[in-house]
Amino acid sequence: MSALSDAISRRQPAASLSARSPLHGLRRGSVRTVDLVAQSVAAVAPAGVLLTHSGGLVGHLGSFSFVALLLTAAVVVLVALTMSVFARRISAAGGIYTFVARGLGPIVGIAAGAAIALGYASVAIDTLRSGVRRLGGLITAGNGEDAATTVLLALGCTAIIVVVIVCGARASTRVMLVIESVAVAAIVAVTAVVFAGTGWDLAPLVPDPGAMPSPSALAGGIGVALVSFVGFESGATLGPESRRPLASVPRALVWTAVAVAIVYLFGTGAQLSAAASGSAGRTSALVPASVLESAPWTATLIDAVIAASWLVCTLACTNALVRLVFTMAREGILPAWLGRTSQRFATPHRAALTVGGVVATGTILQAWAGHGSLLDATIALATPVGFLIAYLLVCAAAVPYLLRVGEFTLRESWPAIVGTVALGAVAVTEVMGVVGLDRAALAIIAVVLAMAVLGHVVRFRAGRTSTSHSGAYDTPVAADALATPGDGLPRP
Repeated sequence: MSALSDAISRRQPAASLSARSPLHGLRRGSVRTVDLVAQSVAAVAPAGVLLTHSGGLVGHLGSFSFVALLLTAAVVVLVALTMSVFARRISAAGGIYTFVARGLGPIVGIAAGAAIALGYASVAIDTLRSGVRRLGGLITAGNGEDAATTVLLALGCTAIIVVVIVCGARASTRVMLVIESVAVAAIVAVTAVVFAGTGWDLAPLVPDPGAMPSPSALAGGIGVALVSFVGFESGATLGPESRRPLASVPRALVWTAVAVAIVYLFGTGAQLSAAASGSAGRTSALVPASVLESAPWTATLIDAVIAASWLVCTLACTNALVRLVFTMAREGILPAWLGRTSQRFATPHRAALTVGGVVATGTILQAWAGHGSLLDATIALATPVGFLIAYLLVCAAAVPYLLRVGEFTLRESWPAIVGTVALGAVAVTEVMGVVGLDRAALAIIAVVLAMAVLGHVVRFRAGRTSTSHSGAYDTPVAADALATPGDGLPRP
């Protein structure tokens, strides 16, 4: 009998591998590539963005908005390709945090982790607030916002989100897949209607050379457009729970970036065409006023689609943040009880309950503070700042990581190099362009990030945590492989 057949017959696990993965407790192979894409697309919420914010970029750059969106899409694809460098080699629930820790070390990794956590939390709070506002409007038939209704809806929606997350990664991604499929189909249909109403006039997509924006204005426009893509990388946090993660996660990253870019370009083109023909919508950034006047019921339908898109975005960002908290707890950065998983559902249930509480509290406080408050400005600014820092650091970490593992090639590294330069320019432009109340908000965000990094350094020097566990990712275990004679078993 051969060594292989003998090992198979005895089913003896390999003694050379550890008994447990650092991320043990999660259910491996429970989600597929389509689920990863659903998670990422839901975090981006293209339907909500196009139906409410697509006019922002057009108003900022005019005829150059389509060009700015193309450049932004190129930058996002560069970030996706850069993250694929890591995703092809390790499967990490910490996503960008783990990748940066592996490339630039644990201290810079904490900076990236704190930044992406701020980004996910701010998006979850802001979209839950927006979704609750839309739901409240549907319930009260547009008769104004009631504080009690807002609190009850925020708590109720958060409870549902937490339950879905606790029930498993596949349960949450399938909810996202169904709702986002309907929402994206609706937005594509609306975009086609808008284009058809303008006779498919593509002339407005060509920028006017006489209205050329300054380089700083163009970089600022790219920063505005970049906010529409944030969260596209969140599918990577479900890598340890996916099938063939080293292949499915990189594929999902690139597919999501390209697919969302196409939807945005289609929608922005329709917005430009509608603006040029004078048929742009009044109550929505994309829907023509003529459609709303001829079919009033469409306004209610649009509000329902927007509310669903925002709430699914909250689910996706909360899902990603739960995995990040779970990873940091396993590494000893956060309390260990946050790293425990449910024996029944194989999900980080305690992290889900904690993150859900933070999101619900933040949403209620934001509603109480009101629009234009310092809290509202801080939550709004945390989204671009947090994701910009995280994307910049993951691009900067790719080359050192490849050098460290001895696999550096220019062919694989050039997206990271170009992405680092591009995102650095955008980040500087964004910071220089902060004015008014946003300056105080930026200072608060900077203090929070600095405290997170400083606190980790202090704990490390005091011996309360170890950098040897930083950047934990899923690894093969003894039960995954059969023993061989080299594992100390007698030869047959």
